[in-house]
Amino acid sequence: MKINFHQYVPPKQDYAGFSRRMFLMTSAMAGVTTSAMLTGARPALAAALDGDQSAMLLRMVQDIYPHPDLLSIDVYQAIADGVSAGADATALKAGLDQVDAQAQALFGASYVDIPDDDAREGVLRTFQNEGFFQGIRWAAYFGIYNNPDVWPKFGYQGSSVEHGGYIDRGFSDITFVPEGPTLEERIALVKG
Repeated sequence: MKINFHQYVPPKQDYAGFSRRMFLMTSAMAGVTTSAMLTGARPALAAALDGDQSAMLLRMVQDIYPHPDLLSIDVYQAIADGVSAGADATALKAGLDQVDAQAQALFGASYVDIPDDDAREGVLRTFQNEGFFQGIRWAAYFGIYNNPDVWPKFGYQGSSVEHGGYIDRGFSDITFVPEGPTLEERIALVKG
């Protein structure tokens, strides 16, 4: 009997040095942070924003995830309220002031008063890597796409695990694929 010993070869790191484990840890931390922001753990800070800042936060949430034909203003307002309730009021105000100052410098108007969607997006893109923007972005993401009341508007039925899976719950409900042959036609083709 011969025993072969293999030399351990460490796995190669990808070009970014971002492993699967690091991705999962980062994603989990983003989820935990966002859920902490959405829980309203600090409701005393909800009134910290003035009327202009609240309108600006609402407009930012609408601009980050625009679904004008699907979502009502109430959904966006609930998300903006959750962000203002769960965020650090000082950091959120400072971030909103920076966005408004950038809008004033580029367009001579406050962020809310810029009529062009693309121009407002351009203002937001300058802050897309800032912490306050990422907090608003992730809170809006989970506030919209993790909201069971909104799922039907997107055509999502929700989890199917407790109902036996998707086979009997819309798996083949797509309308853009032409109808195939019936079972009898397929059997006839096989036999014929």
